[in-house]
Amino acid sequence: MFVINGQNLKQLPLRTKVGLFLAITLGVTLLFLFGITFLVIALIGGVITMVANLFRGGRPRSRPVQDPFPPRHPPFQQPQPPRRKYDDDDVIDV
Repeated sequence: MFVINGQNLKQLPLRTKVGLFLAITLGVTLLFLFGITFLVIALIGGVITMVANLFRGGRPRSRPVQDPFPPRHPPFQQPQPPRRKYDDDDVIDV
């Protein structure tokens, strides 16, 4: 069991406190700068894409394209006659 005695508490030296403060501040600043950098790069890319689409020439009208894989059977086939049901197809014969 740990007992905390008020008289034996050691305080952190001022140098350690300043070092921790500077390290945390530097870490947060670097994260902020990287985030802002990625945001600016994404915005510049979006603006360039938008401007490129504005000045692009008109799109050609689409022409009907022939099917590269035509069906093997004619599209209008005669329907198959229904199969004849046999009377002795029952599972259980009484």
